[in-house]
Order: sequence, then structure tokens, then C-alpha cells
Amino acid sequence: MTACLLWGAGAVAAGKPGQAMTEEEMRESLEIARQTVGDHSVSSKSGGRKLDLQALWSMAQGRFPGILAAKQTVESARHTRNEQIFLRLPSADFSGFLTWSPNVKCKTSAELKAELTPSQLALGGRDPLGGPDHCVETNVAQTLNSSTIQNYLPIYGALVQLNLRITQPLYTFGKLTAAWDLGQTGLDIASAQAEGAKLDHQLNLVRAYFGLKTARAALDTVKEGHEQVKRWVKQIDQDLEAGKGSASEIDLMRLKVAESQIELLLIDLERTIGSTLAALRYLVQDNGIDVDEQDLALWQDESHPIDYYLDAAMRSRPELKVLRATGQGAQLYKKLRIAELLPNFGLIVNFGYGYAGGVEDPNHGFMNRLNYLGAGVGLGMNWALDLGPRIARLQKAISDVNIFENRKRELLGGGALEIERAYNDVVEAKRRLKAAETAERRARGWLQGIRQSIDVGTAEGRDMNDALRTYFEQHIAVLRAINDANVACGALRRVSGLEVIPK
Repeated sequence: MTACLLWGAGAVAAGKPGQAMTEEEMRESLEIARQTVGDHSVSSKSGGRKLDLQALWSMAQGRFPGILAAKQTVESARHTRNEQIFLRLPSADFSGFLTWSPNVKCKTSAELKAELTPSQLALGGRDPLGGPDHCVETNVAQTLNSSTIQNYLPIYGALVQLNLRITQPLYTFGKLTAAWDLGQTGLDIASAQAEGAKLDHQLNLVRAYFGLKTARAALDTVKEGHEQVKRWVKQIDQDLEAGKGSASEIDLMRLKVAESQIELLLIDLERTIGSTLAALRYLVQDNGIDVDEQDLALWQDESHPIDYYLDAAMRSRPELKVLRATGQGAQLYKKLRIAELLPNFGLIVNFGYGYAGGVEDPNHGFMNRLNYLGAGVGLGMNWALDLGPRIARLQKAISDVNIFENRKRELLGGGALEIERAYNDVVEAKRRLKAAETAERRARGWLQGIRQSIDVGTAEGRDMNDALRTYFEQHIAVLRAINDANVACGALRRVSGLEVIPK
């Protein structure tokens, strides 16, 4: 697990595929990984802060990265939805262009007169008109085949063009409304998924909390049985040496084998306790916590009829909220695809400014000027006519709606089946607990009778072993049934959309 954490952290930090981690990144990754590893010693119950389930959850919900990430996902979806607000506001597009100016001037009257031939001058008449007010000819033709390159060298000043286009949407056939609704649907899905992540974490915390209590209670039980077997082995050994009692060497060997088997069970329980404590501390993100010292007992009494949980799931279960939001999203996408086949209408405002230092513009209304300052406003329409792809997207949206309707029936039926199974697990665990408690009482009576027989020297080794093993097996069965009932109640609340750890 640590290796996976280090590799994942390195892949994110490096930024380039295959790039090795730096020493600093390695140290940071190791520190993150070591935060999940603490002192999980089971030799003493005094280490660590003792917290009940509610206190553990209060810490976990503000620390666990998965829950924090789910909350940030909701915030991200909220920002995505709010982004759609700005689609209704005016949008602007600003463009600029900078280069050097060509040399374009209107010929003056003197220049035009100087170009007249002697025969034209002999005809007399008025001098030709020129200049910006009567620009009949320029010094260049602005074509490469009739102008010299000198007129286009960067020595005549700058040419600047600035344009601003503002568009205010007026009517889009529902595109803007669909965009906002889709953003809200995304927020609903993110919120439901965050709620699901929270409930899943609560259930995992319930499993770790009661699993640790159960394992420790079982360890105490097995230790008690181990001490009892050791006392019997010592007593029978002394009786055999003294030549009294009814036990044989075979009975002594049988008890010694039982003692070794119990030692193996103790080792396994200590491993289970260490792993469960590590899981609990990881879920809470605190290496200094432990469960409280209250005895293991039934936690929740989920005694409502099954219809109560079915109704709660229809109202509150996160997966069903995601299902409903997904169906709404499919309908909205269909609506959006239809609207995309239709045009958009809006109010368009244009502002423009142009400057060319080497250009002299004629005073003529039909000229395409390089020096200008202007503005315009009018009603505009935008209609994308790539209808083929848009119709295909509409057909896909219709298919998605049909797919959802079938998936909806499937998931609703599966969800009800899941609730019924969890409900039956609760009923079974409670019934098993009652049966285990009855068996434990009977086994305790049997063990008490064997102890009395040992005191008077009439017990046999096989009876001693069987009575002791049966009692402790039934006691552990009671502990396991309590744990299973608590976890089953938490699982039932989870699939019903109820708070697994109620406030």
C-alpha cells in the first residue's frame, strides 16, 4: 500500500510521464504515507485517546481526504453551474492588429498638373483637383506588380487596428435555460455522490469500531480460557505425580494440545486487533486515538418494518438521487439538442478604431479606410447549418433517454432487493444473538459442572476440554453476533439513505 501511495504521489508531483521523483518529493510522500502508520500495540489498552463512535466520526468528517475531496467536488460543480449565469450577460470579443504602415498619399493638384502632357496643357482649362478632398489618384496602386517595395518598408509609422464586438443574447430557443438546468443537475449529482461517500465512510467506521471492540473482547475471552487450561494442566500433572484422580496421561496431552491451539488463536487475534486499529486510525486520520472502554453491546435497534426503509431510500438514498438527476440530465440534453437546430438572436454592438501613420485617407464615403473610428448597433442572428451532426446528436440524446428509463426500472428493483437483503441480515443477526446467548448459558452450566467434578477428582480430560472449548466458542459466537448485528444495522441504514451514525 505504501508503494502505491508513493508512486501515485510521484506521478502527480512530477508533471511528466516517467519522470523520477526528486528527493524533496520523496520525503513529502514518505511523510504522507507514514501518517497512516502508528503504534498499534495491543499489549495495553491505556495508549491513545479513548473516543466513542460519535466523537470518532466528528473527527473523521473534518480530516479524511476522501470526504474533503467530495466536498470540493460539490464546490466545483457549483462553480460550473454558476458559470451558466454569465451566458445570459453580454459577451465581448476584443481583437487587435499591429504592423507597419504603407506609404499611401493622395496626389496634390501640383503633382497631377506636373504629370500632364504638353498637348493636355495646350488645351487650357482649370488645373486638376487633388488632395484628400478630391483624391482622384494616389502615389501607389497598392499592388505588388505596379508599386515599388519602398512604399511598404517599415519607415512610415505604425498601422494599428482595434475592434470590439459585444453580443447580448435575446432569444436562443431554450439553450441558455437548458445550460443552467444542466449545471444544476451536475450540482445535484455531485451533492448526492458526496453524501454517498460520507455514508460509506460512516459504515466503514462502524465496521472498524465494533470490529476492534469485538476482537478485544474475544482476546480477553480466549486469554481467560488459556489461563483456565494452564491451571488444569498444572493440576492434572500434579495429580498424576501423586497418583490420585481419574485423569490419565492421554487426558494431560489432550489439554496441552488445546493449550497450544489457544496460543495460536491468541496470536491471530492480536494480528486482527492491530490491523483493525490501524484501519480505525486511518479512517479518522489520527494515530493517537482508540475506542472507548465501554463493553461491546447492541448499538442500534432497527425494528421498523421494511416499508419504512424502502420509503426512506426513495426520499434520501444518494444513489437514487443520482439516478433521478441523471434522468433529468438526459431529458435536458434532448431539449438542448433540439434547440441547437434553431438559430440564436441577439443585439450586436461593434466598436472599431484604426490608425495608419503612412496613409492619407480620402474624404469619400465609399472608401475602405485604414484610419477610422466607428461604432454600430443592430439585431444579429447566428444559425449553424451543420444539421447532419446536430441531428445525430439529437438522436443519441433520444436513445439516452430510452436507456435511462430501462436502467431506472432495473436500479429501482435492485435497490429494493438490496434493502430487503440488508433487512434480513439484521433480523438474522438478532435471532442468532438470542440463540448464541442461550447456548452460552447452557455451556456455562456445563463448564461449571466440570469444574466441580475436577475439584472432587472425578472429571475426565475429554470432558474438561470439550466443556471449556464449547463455552468459549459460544461466548465468542455471542460477541460475533453482536458485532454482526451492529454492522448489519449500519448497512441497512446505509442502503436506506439514513445517517449511519445518527447525531
